[in-house]
Amino acid sequence: MAVRLSPVALAVAGAVTLAACGGGGGGSSSTTTTTPASVDVTVTPSLGQFSTGCTVELRKSTGEALGSATVGTNGKAVIPISSYTGAVIATVKGSDTCTYFDEASGTDKPFGPTKKLAAVVDNIRQDMGVNILTNLAASKVLDTSGTALTAGATTDTIKQENATVQVMFQVGDMFAPPTLLNSSSGKTLDSTEAGKLAAKLAALAEVASSLSSNAADLAATLADDLKDGTLDSIDNTRLQAGLAATVTKYADDTAKASLEEIATGTSLTTDTTAAKEQARTALAAGTSLQQAKQIFADLRTSILSISNNAGTGSLDKQNAALKADFQNGVDVTKTFDNLTLMVNAVEQIYLGSATSVHNNTGSCGFTAATAPTEVVCLVRSPETGKGYRILLRPGADGVSVTWEVTHTRDLTTNVSTALSGLTGTMSRDLTGKNTLKGNFYPMTADGARTAIDTSFTYSGTKGTQLWSGSGTLDTLKSDGTTSTLKVAVTEFTADEAKKTAKLVGALTGPHHRFDGSLEVSDLTTSLDGNVSPKSARFVGSFTDISTATPFKFLEGTLTASQDQSAYNGNLDDSASNFVKVTIGFNGTAYKSAGVTGIGLTLSVTNTDGYASPKGEFTLTGLNGLSLTGKATPVTDGFNWEIKNSNGITLTYVASAKSGTIKNADGTSLGSISNQRASFIDGTYESLI
Repeated sequence: MAVRLSPVALAVAGAVTLAACGGGGGGSSSTTTTTPASVDVTVTPSLGQFSTGCTVELRKSTGEALGSATVGTNGKAVIPISSYTGAVIATVKGSDTCTYFDEASGTDKPFGPTKKLAAVVDNIRQDMGVNILTNLAASKVLDTSGTALTAGATTDTIKQENATVQVMFQVGDMFAPPTLLNSSSGKTLDSTEAGKLAAKLAALAEVASSLSSNAADLAATLADDLKDGTLDSIDNTRLQAGLAATVTKYADDTAKASLEEIATGTSLTTDTTAAKEQARTALAAGTSLQQAKQIFADLRTSILSISNNAGTGSLDKQNAALKADFQNGVDVTKTFDNLTLMVNAVEQIYLGSATSVHNNTGSCGFTAATAPTEVVCLVRSPETGKGYRILLRPGADGVSVTWEVTHTRDLTTNVSTALSGLTGTMSRDLTGKNTLKGNFYPMTADGARTAIDTSFTYSGTKGTQLWSGSGTLDTLKSDGTTSTLKVAVTEFTADEAKKTAKLVGALTGPHHRFDGSLEVSDLTTSLDGNVSPKSARFVGSFTDISTATPFKFLEGTLTASQDQSAYNGNLDDSASNFVKVTIGFNGTAYKSAGVTGIGLTLSVTNTDGYASPKGEFTLTGLNGLSLTGKATPVTDGFNWEIKNSNGITLTYVASAKSGTIKNADGTSLGSISNQRASFIDGTYESLI
């Protein structure tokens, strides 16, 4: 009975089905929410991290003080506010001992007593960033003192000016706390919202350096420059160059591809007229745009960090490693089959009256040259493309049987090669326990031999036998120590009459280990005679063992069923000749050790027709993400549709490499391309 235990099957199924939500992207959320009347406001000033010699003040729109605090060692200031709601003005004030980390030069620079950096929000935010961009927007609504709103400025004015600057620089929420860079940071910028905002701000430090200036002075220069409605002191080329330099200096290796795409794709808008109009459209969309961005933000930090079209997700990388490990073929199933074939040969030929036995890939029997002592077994290992000739002989002790794999044959070229050293012994004690020990042919095409140490019992006649056992099969390379694939079975049971089998244990390759159980039941036979399990159920986990700290990257239950009764493997697949397959998965995927997993419920089937495969899925990720969707595999990938509970819908057409982001009422919130998701406020996210 064929028992198929392949790590590739589960990893590929997971990666392929996850790809049904590939082509999406990350996003940011610009939010201005009402907070309680009494609250601690955490302010994060950034031109790079500020020192403890700097002060942050909060004021009402009228200029009345709300409170102040010095910057802590973490680069943040915490200011309690009581009994106030409304617009807030935040100002970072310099001193003789105030410094900031200049990301361009990599050194601390003074932020003297005359220096200021401002931000204005229309309502209290518990977490509030102050930086060059917030200062630029604040310059449009503050009076000459810089401590109060200019005459006539309203909440709508603040929202409009803030949104305009965000459109100009393609930033989703410039008030969000960025990742703070300092002299000891190293490559810490990732593709989270904090990391991407920090990259944009650090790029401005690079721009300042290219203008023989510094970030503190550039903040004042840009504010003065924008008074006429146009930025003349910087351009898109300088900003992109600054982003490229920032990525080189500070991007974490895992986020480099994503941040590089942002660097090349950022387009600075220097004219506020066009930016204001786009900002109005975005503000009119209200919370729907924020929800759409949050979907992509959650997809970015959860689902797409595991699998995406670019193949940079953690599960994509695991799958690539699995394919690399077994690119030459792996055949655990037929190895088990051919070992049991030899056991049956001993039982039925040596101890019985049969002259031959066979399974669906091999046979054993006497030949004229070997009768009546030696039995010749001719078997195949289809996945590795090899055939083998095995001799069985009575052992010298009179109670055991030895094996010797004498030749291998290439199934493609039919060329036969002599082998040596692949010998072993089969024995049976008085309790009926059978033991197989020795060297067998390799389960992988790049192996030299399989070291076998197994024991099992069986009872009954062929076709109704009951099997149970345990042991190890370890395929080694020619050095005799390097393992290419090891199967450690703690429990194996099979019932030939009921056509069921269960295997519990671990399967270990060069980079991964599968721990769990596999149960198969019933058989399906193709028109060309190939016999395989009709249904299977995996329960277990896959672990990346290639690093010093192994971690689970996939766990759960995989169910699969197939019907090949109308399939002929000797013919090309077609609308009338294909295997009907249904695959389901319910479990969790992880992108790295210690990171919250992503809940997945997936179903893929082609039972409606060869050209009509389909998939449905529910994703439960970070930030309360709960999405439902469906996907249809096509020649170019997947066509898919994802919805949240409020009716915001994401669609993608693989052949066009494009899609849409729509509100529940059908209005556009953005578009999706093969490389990015673009929103109506000018922001976008890399899909890499």
